[in-house]
Amino acid sequence: MSDLQISGPILVVGIGGAGAKLAREAKKAIECDCLIVSNDKRDLADENSVFVNSGKYVNPSTLKLRSFAQGKADQLRAKMEGYSTVIVMANLAGRAGAAMAPIVCNLAKSADTVITFAVMPFGFEKDRLFNAGVALRRVRESSHSTIVMDNDAFLDNNSDLSKEECYSLTNSAIMGVVSSLSSQGARPDMNILCTSKPGDSETSLRDSVSMLYQDVAGTDAIKRTVLYVMGGDKLPISALNQLVSCARGIFKEEGTTEVAMSSLPAGDGVRVSLVASAPQKTRFDAYDPLGDIIPMESHLDWEEPDSAPEIQLAIPVIE
Repeated sequence: MSDLQISGPILVVGIGGAGAKLAREAKKAIECDCLIVSNDKRDLADENSVFVNSGKYVNPSTLKLRSFAQGKADQLRAKMEGYSTVIVMANLAGRAGAAMAPIVCNLAKSADTVITFAVMPFGFEKDRLFNAGVALRRVRESSHSTIVMDNDAFLDNNSDLSKEECYSLTNSAIMGVVSSLSSQGARPDMNILCTSKPGDSETSLRDSVSMLYQDVAGTDAIKRTVLYVMGGDKLPISALNQLVSCARGIFKEEGTTEVAMSSLPAGDGVRVSLVASAPQKTRFDAYDPLGDIIPMESHLDWEEPDSAPEIQLAIPVIE
């Protein structure tokens, strides 16, 4: 299966606070247009944006917020019209990301290519896992390529990090992949993005592979892996060659047919991130309690994502 074709004009859509931050960084990295979608006016600033007003609800549920986002469908569709490639940034651990990402991705389907970067919650955020898992399934259905960053698997490998340090490193890894899309492209369907703390390159590679093994069961189905060597411009060619050879050795027993590399500049030392195509079942599918009962190709719900619309019923007084 070949890489997706990335063509201009390109629009990056940031959803919620975390998505807005990533979208603004991506706009600078690849010099494209940017759209911010949020129910919090503090995320919008003075740029191209869509404000999803939650009305009287101060703390709306995910489904309630999704119904308000559906009410903005025409405005969102108009903002995304005319772009060949739409890149969506969403933190599915956040209420805004889980609520609006399925709506935005579904409306963006008219574009030639839709690529979604989805950030998954930490394992201790139990109240967010189910909504994140269902939102991810919806996003995967509407996107040509979905690249997932699992904060929980990263934290498992780096338990000494604070949440803010974790976010900083995972966001940096996402930006590395975004900035290389023009040269490396994106693999269709499901992809897992794994990263590590700065350190020596081989240790960083093994930490990234360890993170991958936590997310994917049966890694023999992975057919392609791309290494992103952050700070690779500081390494000698022989070290880069040795790194790729090490990766091929690791994945050889798993049946991976291709290992590619992209060297990227970085200011925080050398570290290795990788993106692995993972078409088989991942740990995120377990977030849905019906995931093992209902096959991926079968659904009980309608085409439109579930929401909780405001319905006013006029009930007459009967005496």
